[in-house]
Amino acid sequence: MLHRIAAEVEAMVTEIEASPARSRLDEMMANPRFAAALKSGTMSDVVEDGAFVDLFHDSPVSGSANPLSIGLRIRRENHESVGTVTLAPGWEGAPGRGHGGVVAACVDETIGGLLPILGTMAFTGELTLRYRAPCPLGVPLEFRAWLVERDGRRLHLSASGTGPDGVFVESTALFIAVDIARLTATNSPLNEDTDDVPN
Repeated sequence: MLHRIAAEVEAMVTEIEASPARSRLDEMMANPRFAAALKSGTMSDVVEDGAFVDLFHDSPVSGSANPLSIGLRIRRENHESVGTVTLAPGWEGAPGRGHGGVVAACVDETIGGLLPILGTMAFTGELTLRYRAPCPLGVPLEFRAWLVERDGRRLHLSASGTGPDGVFVESTALFIAVDIARLTATNSPLNEDTDDVPN
């Protein structure tokens, strides 16, 4: 039986390796909401209030189709994005605490979930975190992100992470807005000649 299973798996591996590589850009273009945003030039109508933000189904942090995902679920709440997750033991860093890098990923992803609410695509330019307390495991956590100021293409954002005992992380971030049509045309959001931020 095991030999038969191994043979089947080998056949599947061969078939998978012969398949075209996955393209996140192609998947985005196939998303009707993103296609509508591309046509209108804004992402402001992509996510309705209360709806979940799941533009990248294979995200390692919040992707609903990624079995390795941390499991963060992001939804829109008025003008903020709210990410919720219960960290399993596999995301442990120091004994009994959530790994700091996993916490940072949840913060960054929640801020990323804010972008369609703000009606723009952008990339992380700077992310600063202050860990106020240990991040607990096995209990519901809430990450919340909001816009502080928009200065041209610069988006100044803030976020926090809260558990049963209060805030355990606070963050500030600088994101750089990217033209949606240009992003899809070049498949490269950052070009040193044209996408850098002037001093």
